[in-house]
Amino acid sequence: MNFRKYLTKTKIIIGSILLLIILVVGLSIYRSQNAPEDVLTDTVKKSDIQQNVLATGQVSSTTDLNLTFKSSGLVDRVSVRVGQKVTEGDILANLTQKDQSATLTQARAAVAQAQANYNKIIAGANTPEVNLARASVQSAQIALDNTKLAYNATAFQQETLVKNAKLTLYNSGLQAQRSRIVSDEVTATLSGSYQGDIEGEYRFEAELYGTGFKVRYRGIENGLGNLDIKRGIPMPLGTKGLYVTFSIAGSFGGNPEWVVKIPNTESASYLSTQNAYNAAVQSRDSALVLAQSNVSTAESNLVQAQLRLEQTLAAARPEDVAIARAQIQAAQGQLQAASAMFDSTVIRAPSSGTITAVNIKNGEQASPAQTAIVLQDVDNLHIEANISEANIAQVKLDQEVNLTFDALGADREFIGKVKLIDPASTVVSGVVNYKITVALEKFEEVKPGMTANLSILTDSKQQVLNIPQRAVINRDGKRFVRVVTDSEKKTYQEQGIRTGIDADGGVVEILSGVNEGQEIVTFVNKK
Repeated sequence: MNFRKYLTKTKIIIGSILLLIILVVGLSIYRSQNAPEDVLTDTVKKSDIQQNVLATGQVSSTTDLNLTFKSSGLVDRVSVRVGQKVTEGDILANLTQKDQSATLTQARAAVAQAQANYNKIIAGANTPEVNLARASVQSAQIALDNTKLAYNATAFQQETLVKNAKLTLYNSGLQAQRSRIVSDEVTATLSGSYQGDIEGEYRFEAELYGTGFKVRYRGIENGLGNLDIKRGIPMPLGTKGLYVTFSIAGSFGGNPEWVVKIPNTESASYLSTQNAYNAAVQSRDSALVLAQSNVSTAESNLVQAQLRLEQTLAAARPEDVAIARAQIQAAQGQLQAASAMFDSTVIRAPSSGTITAVNIKNGEQASPAQTAIVLQDVDNLHIEANISEANIAQVKLDQEVNLTFDALGADREFIGKVKLIDPASTVVSGVVNYKITVALEKFEEVKPGMTANLSILTDSKQQVLNIPQRAVINRDGKRFVRVVTDSEKKTYQEQGIRTGIDADGGVVEILSGVNEGQEIVTFVNKK
């Protein structure tokens, strides 16, 4: 009996424990399935949106050359300094050249000796016919030289006429016109003669500096000039020959502004001077074509005379002539090699530009591995930047680019245009990019090497429906949004949508699926 009671009690205890376990598990599952959620919501809005492509680039110049010597040696002379402008062909620096100069002199002497030997062999056939043929060659050579001199004289004369006609066009009827008129303003009188070679305009206005005035001008040239109204001294308007004088009467109150247009298309003489300039250009082109034709004829006559001389000299043994010619060619080859060695000690400007770095000094050792001089065209700058493959399709040629530079501060904004998109890709840190080139106007503050921040507006829409990007659900190639069905209980249901552009600020355009003012879920966190 006691044993049966023990079994009965044991079954009751085990059953109670199992029931308790079942209740605990069930309660846990129930709580898990009905746990409250943290739900963040927003509303469908209608506003203006923009889509911009952002990038970082660097300012580069059209000409950016690291110049080195082609051979090693001691620097004998540095002929330029940082900031100096040079033209193509200018000597920038050279090494000591004693050995190379001696070798070059010897090579020239060898060419002269080989030529003398050739002339000696040819002179063996000294007949009247040979003398006559030689005289014909000399005469043809003289005629060619004279024709080339005439061509150069014609070119100089015609270019001078064109230049003078252009200056007449630019200076005809020049005057300082008011571009901003205020009461009691002073008058500005233009004098001098514009000697520039580009069209454009000067805009200038007076600015108060302390107790006096200065004149700020911009356009073809930018600068600030001293103004002496009392003595009436003409003030240079830039560096190209124009001067401006201001009257004593009146005042600069209201900040009056003048403009000088070059050429002045509104002057009565503009049409006649323009026609005269066009006529000068046409006359120059015609004269140069005729002069070049004369040079070609003279060159042809010289070739024919030389051929006749060769035929007359056939009396000389062909094998001797061939050997003598080979000796001349060998000597000329040695001369070319010596000239190349001499040139390797010289750095010449391969193009016009500005010296931005000089890394050598007189007397120090230089080598081809060392960048000696840096030549850049600081007047023609552009920006190079990498755009990721995700955004490159949105960038088009001639698109306007908003620019800021780290060195100038975020409050200084500049404008550029996309001028080149590289067709080939570049991989940067494992990401495929495409390099673009942005054209940039000349600004004194912008220097090569500066870091530029680019913002390219690729699309914009006014007053369109949009929602936060985080509210969009992507699944199976489709897009959904969770629309709130009960604001108090925060219940919601999914709704399919069609979207437009992904805009700045983390928003996406809505084409259909939801309406303005509807409440949507942006974040769900189950507890």
